[in-house]
Amino acid sequence: MRFDSIIIGGGLSGLISGIALARGGSKVALISAGGSALHFFSGSLELWHEGAMAMVPFCEKHPSHPYAKIDTARVERYTTIVKDIFARVGITLQGSSEQNHLRLTPLGALKPAWLTMEGYATFSLGGECDYHSVAVVGIEGYLDFYPEFIAESLSNRGLECGVYNVRLTTLGGLRESSTEMRAVQLSRALSGKTIEELARQIAEKIEDEEVVLLPAIFGLGDKDATKRIEAVVGRRVLVAPTVSASVAGVRVQKALMDEFQRLGGTVLNNDSATGCRIEEGKVVAIRTANLEDEELVAENYILATGSFFGRGLVATAEGVYEPVVGVDVVAPASREEWYSKDLLDAQPFERFGVATDNKFHPLLDGKPIENLYAIGALLAGADAVKEGCGGGIAVMSALRVVEEIEKRG
Repeated sequence: MRFDSIIIGGGLSGLISGIALARGGSKVALISAGGSALHFFSGSLELWHEGAMAMVPFCEKHPSHPYAKIDTARVERYTTIVKDIFARVGITLQGSSEQNHLRLTPLGALKPAWLTMEGYATFSLGGECDYHSVAVVGIEGYLDFYPEFIAESLSNRGLECGVYNVRLTTLGGLRESSTEMRAVQLSRALSGKTIEELARQIAEKIEDEEVVLLPAIFGLGDKDATKRIEAVVGRRVLVAPTVSASVAGVRVQKALMDEFQRLGGTVLNNDSATGCRIEEGKVVAIRTANLEDEELVAENYILATGSFFGRGLVATAEGVYEPVVGVDVVAPASREEWYSKDLLDAQPFERFGVATDNKFHPLLDGKPIENLYAIGALLAGADAVKEGCGGGIAVMSALRVVEEIEKRG
């Protein structure tokens, strides 16, 4: 099978690059093993922990960082493109490239964010919001949301908070099957009579709070669930992220995958790249687990396989390697240099990744492969945890590589 571009990896960076290329008229294939880190999506994308302006002096001092290769002058334009891609699949992102805002974590802390899905509770960079009282509502049996922690945190910031729990009798078999309901299963059940019961109980229990804050578990069963609840309770309804698997992440991945296919993209689902053929400094074909006897051929190839979580990088007793092409990896040979014994320190392994040139061509024995690109968490040089840049690097590097491919024609 022949394509203009083949993308290996179905996470955020792979989907964004696939959609952008397909919108430009390219024939694109995406190889996806299934789930990705998107399933733990908080509802927010992070760009940089100190805001976009702070990226400029940092990149000047750290030329090997992915953002230094993207060029921060592109950030505003790429932000517009990302918002447009999400808007086309029915998801509104609030925020801008000019300044971070703050979003709630599952335990109630406030964390800097770049873009956040509409309907999530957010605050200004100074911690202000446009309401003064909140009813934090949990669902009995659902253990991945902590109303008391969130209420305590918001109370410490000057908001009046009430904590309430509701019991949904209409969940039926879901409740009987497990004492621990999970977000995705619960979301699919939250429609029809269950939403009506939830809204009615909230209206009966809460007092005079201005805003109702619920766990972010809506959207898979009834996309208009929060609006239906608002109509009954007569208050504004916002949501906060939950622990473990994310309904927002499952929803985003499905929406972006559907958009990629709507644009004519080919998805090789539940498959994985097992190797490639390189001739004269170029990748000429990719092999996959499900197509053992057939090679996939393209003009361009994009590695969007993620870091260790997505098995884009593999660590063994002998070292760290990239398993599909075998390109150069930035990681010290000594295992003692991989980590800090202090759990709260920056961990060196977070910066491990594929070595690339300034156009994101991976290096093989120190030389760039001209029709191969690496994007997202696979790239060396960034610490997404300490720098708050995981989502930003995923989408920014994806769009930067799309520009390079389209420039080549």
